[in-house]
Order: sequence, then structure tokens, then C-alpha cells
Amino acid sequence: MIESERDLFVRELRELYHIERELEDLQTELADSATDEDLEEYYMAHSETTTEQIGRIEPLFDGLQVEPGPIESSSLEGLREEREALVEDLRDPVLGDLVETELGRGIERLEITKLETLLTLADRMDLPAEIVDPLSSGRNRRRRTDSRKSGR
Repeated sequence: MIESERDLFVRELRELYHIERELEDLQTELADSATDEDLEEYYMAHSETTTEQIGRIEPLFDGLQVEPGPIESSSLEGLREEREALVEDLRDPVLGDLVETELGRGIERLEITKLETLLTLADRMDLPAEIVDPLSSGRNRRRRTDSRKSGR
């Protein structure tokens, strides 16, 4: 039950954590299915960035004195289901790269939205820098990644 800004913050953080954990597996799958070498390399490099992001998020739970229990993201699940439906209908495997790129863009924007919500709540709650800085860093990295991917 969400009764306070803190409750909402913890819920959003848990959902972001779940998204990042799911991405660890998904990025390997995306890299394996890519027919374009640059796209494959992008997903492999992005996997490292995701691991770093998880490393920034996990200590936040300690700082808040809560467990990182993941909360499923219906938005992420919707993006994955849409991808799977499109991939099943594709006759040209090269078109799969476009579908994978679309999924990647959607996930990046989902992450940015979660991070911005968390930063807004953190500001309202006047949370300390040790909570805010990793979120801000993650958002800035995701924005740079998203803008590079949009330029493809």
C-alpha cells in the first residue's frame, strides 16, 4: 500500500531495479538475434552499462533500509510482448534489427521516465546526495545512450 512519498519512491525504485535485472538477460538475447554487427556490439556494451546501473541502485536499498524486492513492470512486459509478436511475423530477419532497436529505444525511455520520477520524489523528500547522485548519474547516462540510439 502506498501511503507516502517514501512508499512511492521505494515502489518505483524496486520497479526500476526489476527492469534493470530483466535487461541483463534481455540484452544478451538481443545481441544474439542481431544480424547487424554494430547493433550486436551495442547490446553487448549496453549490457555492461546495465550491470553498472544495478551496482548503483543496490546500495540505495541499504541507504533506505528496505529490501530490494522486485516489482514487475507491466510496461516492460508490454514492450517484450510487442517485440515477440512482431518477430514472429517477420519474414526478413534483417527487419528484426529494426524491431530490436525499437525495443531498445522503448526500454531506454522507460528507464529515463522511472529515473526522472525517482529524482522528482527525491527532491520533494529532500533525500541526501548518496541517494540522489546515483539516480542522477543513471538518468544522464541513459539520456546519452538514448540520444545516440535515436540517431541510428
